[in-house]
Amino acid sequence: MMRVLFVDSGAMGFHYRYAYDIFITLRKLGYKVRQISPQRLSSRIIKEFQPDVLLVAHGNRTAPEQVRYARALGVKTVLWLVEDPYEIDLHRGEMVEAYDLVFTNERQAVAEYKRAQVFYLPWCCNPEVHRQLSVGEEYQSDLCFVGMGFPNRLKVINSLAPLLKRLKVKLIGEWNRWGKLDPVLQQFVLPVVNDFYEVQKYFNGAKINLNIHRDPVNPPSGNSKGVGATSPNDRAFALAGCGAFQIADRTRPDLFECFQTDKEIVFFSNADDLAWKIECFLSKPELRKKIGKAAQKRAYLYHTFQHRLKEVFAKLGGLPKRSNAQVVRKPVAFYFNNEYILKDEVWTFQKPSSRR
Repeated sequence: MMRVLFVDSGAMGFHYRYAYDIFITLRKLGYKVRQISPQRLSSRIIKEFQPDVLLVAHGNRTAPEQVRYARALGVKTVLWLVEDPYEIDLHRGEMVEAYDLVFTNERQAVAEYKRAQVFYLPWCCNPEVHRQLSVGEEYQSDLCFVGMGFPNRLKVINSLAPLLKRLKVKLIGEWNRWGKLDPVLQQFVLPVVNDFYEVQKYFNGAKINLNIHRDPVNPPSGNSKGVGATSPNDRAFALAGCGAFQIADRTRPDLFECFQTDKEIVFFSNADDLAWKIECFLSKPELRKKIGKAAQKRAYLYHTFQHRLKEVFAKLGGLPKRSNAQVVRKPVAFYFNNEYILKDEVWTFQKPSSRR
């Protein structure tokens, strides 16, 4: 049985939720899995568990030297980046170079890393989590949006204020950090809910779920070179998995390849187009249900964590077998205030002798 040491992001909220999806999917695929936070990852744990594969999600908190140590022992190492292009500045260089294979959620980021073994891996859903639910009145709405109130989203939402103020609306997230929400819409704001099981109740209770992708550079984050974004967010797949009807912006053309326009997902081009489509589809409950169900069918057939992880392990299987390196511990000293100070021991690596 293949042994997989899975290193999660070390963060809560959104990151905690997809770490669960990855972990249970790895177990379902028949691997012996141990999940650990990057803060607890150590050479001792790697040596004791003796994994065949070290799989790291997100990766910003995972020490590259631990990844290199695993590789020196012959372990195949994989990084699944989930915050491209927003944190791409943190990923370049030492981080991505530490791994055998790198997968990124953003197609436009692949060329940025300038190495051969980087692949685009879209987001996906977990049918055991992303599913249809019957929910109470408190979760029901005409229109629901879950996410941060970034400037591009505020612009769209505020332009819809005359329409939305007449509807039952839920805006779940933080809406006062990046700009000002129209005062008439403040009544619709609910606090951020980190528990996805709670969030998906709002997905299921909404007649229309609005999906507006984040702008890749505004607000400024870790994308100083302004790398564009064409790939869909995780919300597109979570909503589809729930069988929820969604209207999404047209800024991510890769999403057109995942779901059929007007049959499995509806797109809007601008605020006026969105307002018209909201009013139109509110009056068509059977069509909303049909489109949501078709999206779920597509997601379960092609866009699950099983599909994505099978692709990862298929690529891993194509890697050449590597001989284990000999691991040598060496103390490191540096000169300070006229004396030598011994630093913590570090791992260095030597290739096995060909005479062995």
